[in-house]
Amino acid sequence: MLKITENFETADTVRLRLDGTLSKDAVGELADAYSPHRDNAGRTVILDLAGVEFMNDQAARCLIKMRNERLSIVNCSPFIATLLETVAKAE
Repeated sequence: MLKITENFETADTVRLRLDGTLSKDAVGELADAYSPHRDNAGRTVILDLAGVEFMNDQAARCLIKMRNERLSIVNCSPFIATLLETVAKAE
């Protein structure tokens, strides 16, 4: 189960805090939460993974594809950081 909390830090920056397990199915929920911000020119989205307990490799691939100059991923556990790095190298 994944909980997504949206917090506007400034008018141009929103933080999406994730708590729980990030599976491929939960990535759809994340995409829905990210979608309104993705199309807003100039808005930066911070994807805060501090509360993510587990992520599978399918979800990691989806996050790597979502990441761009306006979406940054922060506060990863060492496991998740390594998983994202490994998946990014393989892409």
